[in-house]
Amino acid sequence: MKTEMVNVTPAIARDWLRGNVRNRGIRRGWVDTLRAAFARGEYVVSHQGIAFSENGELIDGQHRLTAIAELPDGYSFAMLVTRGLTRDEVFRVVDCGYRRTTADMIGRDRREVEVARLIYSIFSSGPATPTALIPVCERIAPWHRDLLTFCGASVRTWSSAPVRAAAVLTMMDDGDSDYVRLVYRALVTNDLATMPRSAHALVSAFLRGQIKAREPYDLFCRCLKVFDPAKASLTKIQINDQAAMIANMRGFVVVSVFGELPKKKKAMTNATAPKGVSEDNHTPWVARLPLH
Repeated sequence: MKTEMVNVTPAIARDWLRGNVRNRGIRRGWVDTLRAAFARGEYVVSHQGIAFSENGELIDGQHRLTAIAELPDGYSFAMLVTRGLTRDEVFRVVDCGYRRTTADMIGRDRREVEVARLIYSIFSSGPATPTALIPVCERIAPWHRDLLTFCGASVRTWSSAPVRAAAVLTMMDDGDSDYVRLVYRALVTNDLATMPRSAHALVSAFLRGQIKAREPYDLFCRCLKVFDPAKASLTKIQINDQAAMIANMRGFVVVSVFGELPKKKKAMTNATAPKGVSEDNHTPWVARLPLH
């Protein structure tokens, strides 16, 4: 058996995958996650690498190699590569350890990670890798901790990640934190006496089967309405355009939760300026009227 460090390129990965003849089926979702992590520069060298049998068959690393193979040429990742293993003996022990959760990997609270992952899945197009979730967890942590300190009980549905995510984002987006905490506690403890009408409507819709636990985005959007004191008197929580609600929040989430800089608006040219904008002064004419 021999182990060496090799700079694995997409071309090398494609070549090595030709020896992938007796492995389990490829998990497409895991490949996509790994590819995104590699592309974002999240990969670091570790003891986990690539392994080949004494006959040259690939034993371990097919998902990593597939992810690298799908990247453009020019990428290169240093990995430990071991050759000369006895296939049947190694297969009895490889990947038999207890799988660590994302919370274990990044050292964060499990419930906090649940909320961070859901927010990332709603507002980002990329996979929620552990490294990508770290800054999200750090930014939502004070509000999430505050929510659970106020009401730390765990119940099915009403303390789930979609409900907590809606509460946290509402508070972060200058919402009424006191109102959010009170409504959240009323939902979790089933305190009908203190629930606003909107929360009653949400619970009633759930009891009628109109809200499904397998549809977290729907529950998230409904809770955004319930945590808004301006909508406290609603007797029906209906989402007509889920995509529009999410799009309306995306700018705030991208900046305040993901930490990205706001996109700068492109300077207008004569061709792109709307009617009423001067060629020399790109301030709309309505903004230049004298104040009365």
